[in-house]
Amino acid sequence: MTNWRGPGGSGRATAQRLRIRPWRDPRLLIGLLLVLGATILGARLAAASDDTVAYWSVKSAVEPGDPVTRDSLEVTRVRLSSAAEGNYVRADEEFAAPLADLVWAHGVAGGSLVDKAAMETQSRTSRSQLPLSVADGAAPANLGRGDLVDVWVGPGPGDESVRKAQLVLESVRVVESGDDAAARSGSLAQTVLVDVDDSQLRGAVVSTVAAGYVTLVRVS
Repeated sequence: MTNWRGPGGSGRATAQRLRIRPWRDPRLLIGLLLVLGATILGARLAAASDDTVAYWSVKSAVEPGDPVTRDSLEVTRVRLSSAAEGNYVRADEEFAAPLADLVWAHGVAGGSLVDKAAMETQSRTSRSQLPLSVADGAAPANLGRGDLVDVWVGPGPGDESVRKAQLVLESVRVVESGDDAAARSGSLAQTVLVDVDDSQLRGAVVSTVAAGYVTLVRVS
């Protein structure tokens, strides 16, 4: 009497198929290797296509004369043109001096990249704030903190003196401007504070600016 093995072949062939484990199937292993290779290749291509560069930017707006601190800076990755990339401070570059010696040379809006002219070394010499009484129309209308000005003193309107205007202070930084006060002549004036090195106050600078008609010329 012959035992029936069922359709499709003998029971031996069926047993062989059942003994094949799926994780040992060569086709599965090849598929896994292909997926792994595609993942690695994709990651390398993505890394190669990232041509952004890390630059320093400011977290929030800073004003001229403010100290430069690490807390005010953050790293921002951007892609700049070849013409512009040399104008800003890269995160992998050293600063011109230790941060404790740096101040902001001009105002920078929050989120902006730090350009290479934005920071300057703070002077270690003694400094003073010199008040200047500036008549209406003798200074730029939009003069603001951080601007650099030349200070000229000479005869005022209607003064018949033959003396010429002279440059008494050069490229001094405005600390504060806009306060209205009564000028000696009775005309509307503003008091402008400028930051000066004490060495610049030698001689007759103070008496000259106090006695003459002050004109401010913005240079930066």
